[in-house]
Amino acid sequence: MQQRTILNVFLVLCVLALASMAGCAPKPITAQPRPLGNIAVAAFTAPKYNWELLAGYLPEEGKGVKPEILTRLDANLDQTLRSHGVRVAATPAATRQCQEIVVFERAGKSRESAWAYWLNVGKCLPADFILVPQVLGWKELEGGGNPASVIIDLFLLDVKAERVVNRYHFDETQKALSDNLLDMGKFVRRGGEWVGADVLAKEGIEAGLREMGL
Repeated sequence: MQQRTILNVFLVLCVLALASMAGCAPKPITAQPRPLGNIAVAAFTAPKYNWELLAGYLPEEGKGVKPEILTRLDANLDQTLRSHGVRVAATPAATRQCQEIVVFERAGKSRESAWAYWLNVGKCLPADFILVPQVLGWKELEGGGNPASVIIDLFLLDVKAERVVNRYHFDETQKALSDNLLDMGKFVRRGGEWVGADVLAKEGIEAGLREMGL
């Protein structure tokens, strides 16, 4: 009897979700044309202060992210780019060398903005564009109703034109289906289970790259 009641409630929620999504569902992501030119990719960074950001604000300044998390994010980004057939002209390793050069050249000078810093890194590379990924917030899945939460920014900079071509902001905290029926698609895709921060990050990177045409 209890199982039947649970099933009936679930079916009702499904019907309500479908009805809601029919009129209120968010618009699907529109992929942009792939940028023409060489693309460099930077490694994920975890800014601790707002001046390190290309845009926006940190939910909490001074809070870092463990190096192993950045390593996993880099692997995820690389795998997703490869699966999309994107060939990069400069890997994160090559980009890191240019970051060190820029830092060395700026030694003893006044602090420059994050925009100026990354633009100079891009000009140091054999690239027309540089993809700059940043993680602004990271919370692992915990027991007791504490869901995972991830905040990621992806920036695509046009080095020669000196402008931001695209920015994708991903801010996701998993919610129970009963809290948001519009998340029915995510609920089904995730197997009806609570997922970890790595899964959320993978979804964000996938969506962001597709929107940028990468």
